[in-house]
Amino acid sequence: MNVKTRLFQTGGAWPAALLAAAVMIAAPACTTHAYEVRGSYVSADFERRAVDNGYRQGLDEGRDDARHHRSFSPERHGAYRDAQRNYGGGWERNAYQRGFRRGFESGYREGFDRYARYDRR
Repeated sequence: MNVKTRLFQTGGAWPAALLAAAVMIAAPACTTHAYEVRGSYVSADFERRAVDNGYRQGLDEGRDDARHHRSFSPERHGAYRDAQRNYGGGWERNAYQRGFRRGFESGYREGFDRYARYDRR
């Protein structure tokens, strides 16, 4: 039996373990990078926070609209239009607003649909 065959027969878990370790080491490095948006740099963590803030706000607003039998309209809400809730400054405000609105729309849709579906039962 040659060395290559013996390695894969006796240590089949090692390549998978090494791959998992490499992914765990590389994943945090990928999430902390900055990227350019229209001439300014935005942290991926900053964008994630903007999307998360918008999502939570949208989820509440969507659930509230469905609960009160209002039409589906995320644009009616001041938080969506302003899109600066929890913006701490220091980074590109327009990028924060884009991320916040994207998260708001997603959360609003989920909150509205979830409550509307529950309410129809």
